[in-house]
Amino acid sequence: MLKAVIFDMDGTLLDSEIIHYIVIHEILKRELGYDQSMEEYMKYCGIPDHLMWPMILESLDASHYGRMAEMLDLPLEEIVSETADRCPGADTGEAVDGCPGADAGEAADGCPGSDTGEADRGSENGSDRRTQPVLSKKAVADLSGTLEFLHWHEYDEYIEKNGVRGFPGVRECLSDLRMHRIRLAVATGSLERIVRKNLKLLDIEDLIEEIVTSEDCEKGKPDPDIFLLAAERLGVEPGECLVVEDSRNGLIAAERAGMSRVGFNGAEMTTDMEIAPFVFSDYREVNPNRFYLWHIRSQKD
Repeated sequence: MLKAVIFDMDGTLLDSEIIHYIVIHEILKRELGYDQSMEEYMKYCGIPDHLMWPMILESLDASHYGRMAEMLDLPLEEIVSETADRCPGADTGEAVDGCPGADAGEAADGCPGSDTGEADRGSENGSDRRTQPVLSKKAVADLSGTLEFLHWHEYDEYIEKNGVRGFPGVRECLSDLRMHRIRLAVATGSLERIVRKNLKLLDIEDLIEEIVTSEDCEKGKPDPDIFLLAAERLGVEPGECLVVEDSRNGLIAAERAGMSRVGFNGAEMTTDMEIAPFVFSDYREVNPNRFYLWHIRSQKD
């Protein structure tokens, strides 16, 4: 029986995913000279900053190391460790896409399948592997901390200057769910202060009972921990929950948590909804009965 609905935040309750892309794209281009495509950014949707930034940094080739050294105000040789084998995919961002190890948030070692025994894919016996300098762990950690700070600082500035669009019908939909005694939570890779500000903006802070963020879980989506913690705080079983998500990583996390799931694709930045068993794009067109039906059908599949 459906007892709870757990919502993602960015791109699901308000149209903010595009803002994150704009801000992160600008930071990468300005600081590192890297022009990140929207397609590549989509691979990181739902992954919290403390995991995302190391993955991005370790996917970049040595041509960006000089700019990284400038950011840290250090000589180039001090941010580079011993040379190490790297898979070709690590330089193209493929370490995040379609790799079981990457889904666990562990692809940041520069190898798409480093934790799955698939590091040599695309070549026989690893013949395509090549040796090149790699960033030291300290450099990755220091750069990630700086980039994370810039991300949230510039995101705040963008919102203050330009605002953010909420999706029509969100409050009415959530209010109807609460009237049917459905518990509600938000589980997101964002920060708690950002979430609370967004809930106030959407006028739904009184409807959300629990908030779980990247600050509560060491592992982010696509690991299931954030959804499992939300269910635990609500006092319901995972099988009694339905997750609403706009990202592939979030949908994978919900499935791994043993929860029903539905995709939302009403944002300006649309993501891959292929793995979502059900999809909707307008909160004004759904009601509690539809959520019950999605949950029942998911359990039968």
